[in-house]
Amino acid sequence: MKHDRGRRLILIFFLSVSFGLWGCAGLEKSREGAFVHVLPFKPEIHDIVNLHTGKKISFEELLSELEKMRVIYVGEVHARASDHEIQRRIVEGLWERGKNIGVGVEMLPRSTQGDLDRWVEGNLDETSFLNAVLWEDNWGFPFALYRPVFALAREKSIPMRALNAPPAVVRKVSRQGLASLNAEERRSIAGHFYLDDEVYRSYVEKEFKAHVPGSIRDLQAFYEAQLVWDETMAETIAMWLVQEPFRQVVVLAGKGHVNQRFGIPERVRRRVEHRYAVVIPVAINEEPDQVTAEVADFLVVTAAQKPFEGHGRRLGVRLERNPKGDGLRVVEVVSGSRADLAGFQAGDMIMAVDGESVRDLESLHRLFQRPVPEMVFTLDRDGRTITIPVRFEP
Repeated sequence: MKHDRGRRLILIFFLSVSFGLWGCAGLEKSREGAFVHVLPFKPEIHDIVNLHTGKKISFEELLSELEKMRVIYVGEVHARASDHEIQRRIVEGLWERGKNIGVGVEMLPRSTQGDLDRWVEGNLDETSFLNAVLWEDNWGFPFALYRPVFALAREKSIPMRALNAPPAVVRKVSRQGLASLNAEERRSIAGHFYLDDEVYRSYVEKEFKAHVPGSIRDLQAFYEAQLVWDETMAETIAMWLVQEPFRQVVVLAGKGHVNQRFGIPERVRRRVEHRYAVVIPVAINEEPDQVTAEVADFLVVTAAQKPFEGHGRRLGVRLERNPKGDGLRVVEVVSGSRADLAGFQAGDMIMAVDGESVRDLESLHRLFQRPVPEMVFTLDRDGRTITIPVRFEP
């Protein structure tokens, strides 16, 4: 609902430099620093709550509220299947009600729009699509988590829009600042940046202090990089609203981009006046009774969640796939990280972990989900095979 006040070195998942603060950000308190409303009852799994009234509603009642809105933001923790299922149900529910909807996705830079169109039209199979959009490089979380929504859009011919900025441009901004971009790079991101939200900047500053700096230049560059993400996604959504004024847009993005509305939602509204709603899933063990209308408009309570699999197992490297075959090349090693202390070097090719071959990011992702305290990495370094153990527990 519209208010008067209003994850590249993108997070390649838990292996990467911890730069992508937004994708898996947790719930935050209100702008005043204290909860302004606490639910008057103890939520249960599957409850849906209108946070403005504090009352439980059914899923059909939720859809009835959402179909009044021009834009609907459904937040996610990227690695949680339960969040993606809620997103799918909302998209499908609105489509079944006959809404002229489209789906905007954080996961892809807007330069991939042509390939995304071909996917929806049925002109690319899954493997060809993932290769064409460089899914592993641009996002990195397993496509299996996103497949139900992407498959639904394809099946029902629901248009999709790639929203994000090019990862390489975000990396450059984080290292050298916005002023370092050349003309072509500058054209690839939002044309206008709203810099005067002090609450937004304060939030970014807090996250900057909590994250490994790696090759990030300083707080200002970090702040500008976050703006590149949010303003570019907001601009892309706003352009879609203008181009197709009768279409309702469902935006799928990390919770940190939509919680409290100062990430994407208000930046879209500044460009195009409209009504919007924010829906967030929250696990039963994450204090859903403390979520307020300052955070979102609707709350969906999910089953208890552990930290996403592999959480905390940051190796401290940036990776890219091997264009010549299996394996992942180490592009950058963060100073002081586990990888640095263990002896990883830029240019190393990760070929196996604990004897199991690494084909791509998704296979490495699966290997990291095992609850083992130590992993042995097999690397190809300038044609030599070496092994490096890395411990993930004290």
